[in-house]
Amino acid sequence: MTIPTGEAGSVTYWLAQLRLGHATAAQKLWERYYEQLVRLAQKRMSGLPRGVEDEEDVAQSAFATFCGSIAKGRFPQLQDRYDLWHLLVVITARKAASSARRESSQKRRGTKTRVMQNFPSSQLEQIVGDEPSPDFALEAAETVRDLLNSLPTSVLRTIVLSKLEGYTNDEIAHRVGCSLRTIERRLQVIRELWQNKGN
Repeated sequence: MTIPTGEAGSVTYWLAQLRLGHATAAQKLWERYYEQLVRLAQKRMSGLPRGVEDEEDVAQSAFATFCGSIAKGRFPQLQDRYDLWHLLVVITARKAASSARRESSQKRRGTKTRVMQNFPSSQLEQIVGDEPSPDFALEAAETVRDLLNSLPTSVLRTIVLSKLEGYTNDEIAHRVGCSLRTIERRLQVIRELWQNKGN
């Protein structure tokens, strides 16, 4: 398989360089995605008791898992920044869930911590929840991509990605520039489209 090189300085370019073992590439990608990963981890851990690990720890752990997997020759299908972001979302969300579960276990709570709220599809609800193996993370990222590609508009895809990243319906309405009711209707449309896709 030919690894796409991309333009110098692009995410695709740094992915190719990372596969070749260049440490600079890892640093460049970390700088590119650091704030987004921390924000994603923070969203996923919102409302949970503060434990030993915080959102920065989770983001660093997720990125380290990704880089370690690349170094072992995994994720050969990873092509560009879209594939990379879907993969990082899955790994980070599952790391955050794992951290929350460990914290809950340490405090011996009697109720299970809820990490996801009102996600639009049971297919995607199964994607986050445990510590990810590289193979599972890639499979989950590919599932996300396939489900996103099945949606007819970019607005619907933005809504799904926002939900996966932990935004509330109110926050998504503000991001998209429409009412909360509209977001709720569009989430229902997404559910119906995915249900029909599975039939």
